[in-house]
Amino acid sequence: MKKLFKKHWPLIVIGALLLVVGIYLSGAREKQVVKQVVEADSEAEEGVKLKNIHYTQKDPDKNLTWLLDAKEVTFSENRQIMTFSNFRLRLEAKDRPTIELEGKRGDYNKETEVITLQGDLLGTMEDGYKIITERAVYKGKEGYLTSDAPVTIHGPLFSIQGVGLYFSPEKEILKIGSNVITSIHDKELFL
Repeated sequence: MKKLFKKHWPLIVIGALLLVVGIYLSGAREKQVVKQVVEADSEAEEGVKLKNIHYTQKDPDKNLTWLLDAKEVTFSENRQIMTFSNFRLRLEAKDRPTIELEGKRGDYNKETEVITLQGDLLGTMEDGYKIITERAVYKGKEGYLTSDAPVTIHGPLFSIQGVGLYFSPEKEILKIGSNVITSIHDKELFL
């Protein structure tokens, strides 16, 4: 198990960070700050619509802070669904690498704890690893991330390409569905 972790730690960290995002979005309510609201339409059919938003949420229990910059955020009338467009989501956790996620659209359902991200998704980690896909779904209650789209993960030690993704950080399972191509950039991984 220790050897598996040493070889695959970047993928495990990416999955763990996505898991932290899901957990954080579903449960953290300690401190919420909204800045730079240019336009708020509280009488919109879908609920509240905010434009050019910078949203910060902190969870001291989990030592986690996330910052969302989005061109537009819409909350449903019952506040159970949040939709955001042209977003950059930054996750900062104590004792973990920071990750930034960028994409065209995201939907978060508080009740089901499902986060759907789509549109040229790019996840960047401080350690140099990146994940690129068109769409991904994180199921917070079950604790896993899936995608049925082509996926590329690359960094300083290795790169993986394929179609489809299943990642469960808790179970330490990473599966690329089909058409897998792996490149090792560091010969020391073979030792």
